[in-house]
Amino acid sequence: MTSVHLFLAHGVLALGMGLVPALVTTFRSDYALSSGQIANIQNLKDAGLITAMFAGPAVLRRIGVAATTLLALLVGLSGCAVLVIAQSLPGVMAGAFLHGAAFSFGCLATVSHLFRLPKRYHRISALYATFGVANFVAPFTVGLLVPDDGDYRAIYAIFAAALVVLVVMGTVLNGSVDTTAVVSTDRSGQPRLTLDRLRTWLPDITVYATLMAAETVVVCWVTTLGQYHYGLSLSEASVLLALLWVAHTSARLAGDLLTGHMSVPAVVLCGALLAVIGDVLLCAGSVTLVYVGVLVFAVGVAPLVPLHQGWTLSRTPVRQHGPLNASLGAGSATVTTAMVWLTGITVDIDTRVPFLVSAVCFTGLALWAVRHGIRRTKTS
Repeated sequence: MTSVHLFLAHGVLALGMGLVPALVTTFRSDYALSSGQIANIQNLKDAGLITAMFAGPAVLRRIGVAATTLLALLVGLSGCAVLVIAQSLPGVMAGAFLHGAAFSFGCLATVSHLFRLPKRYHRISALYATFGVANFVAPFTVGLLVPDDGDYRAIYAIFAAALVVLVVMGTVLNGSVDTTAVVSTDRSGQPRLTLDRLRTWLPDITVYATLMAAETVVVCWVTTLGQYHYGLSLSEASVLLALLWVAHTSARLAGDLLTGHMSVPAVVLCGALLAVIGDVLLCAGSVTLVYVGVLVFAVGVAPLVPLHQGWTLSRTPVRQHGPLNASLGAGSATVTTAMVWLTGITVDIDTRVPFLVSAVCFTGLALWAVRHGIRRTKTS
């Protein structure tokens, strides 16, 4: 039941993240926002991610992984309340910040908790695949439930109900274990982050952050590309984003299997090359090629983030996983925030700019994979 709760909590908290990009055009229409203001909403979501990631290791030491998961769910509920009650740009920005923080706390806690379970439960790609499921559900529900007047309260009411169920479930599970013993174990097993340790992890953080940012800019702006470059309606653009996440989730589930047959640099190389091809197809000028490009891009990038994180964790002592996960998360959120903001202020010039940036990043990652693979071969 603990494993089930971790997977459900990760997926539902991811839904809060997925609703932000799925609703950006709704927010834009409701409140007459510019692209820069839309980018700021995305940035507030990422600021919540960064804030919670920096606070995460201290929170884990203080209350433990199980209680941190419940804290994440409660922060998510606060975000729902703000978005429903304060229907305004400040309310949207505050809600985005809270949902970013909720997912950040939840991701840090669920991944750390997952690696405290027996080894047969260490399915990090499958855990991350719930993010894809959530991001398929998000645009689907937006297209289905948001009326022409842009009232998004029904979506957040459903989301809040799911969070309440998980809070109750987590409370029951926590009541069945010795909470004092769990907290004591977490405190002793979570060393403080030091500059020397951070410098050691910096290459892994850089690769992970680039992977996350290059993927996120496409996710954030693909509906904008569809609506404002190819003339798709909101529903059609939502279907395009949902298609991305359907393919993404299916390919991500294969990540745990790929590690048994290919090295991490080989998977990164293949995935990065597919991502570049997908970016080119998205900008090729044909609606048909846009749909093909979304599929190619999603299949290429889907396994890369959890595979790289799992590979990094497998080379690090378990007691350091909390600070390492926080460092990976904070680094990737910082780079992603900068990337989304930079592409946001240029997207009005040409909606294809984010996809060009993504292609350049994945080209660099392909070169990293080639060099790293060569070094590993020489070492062997």
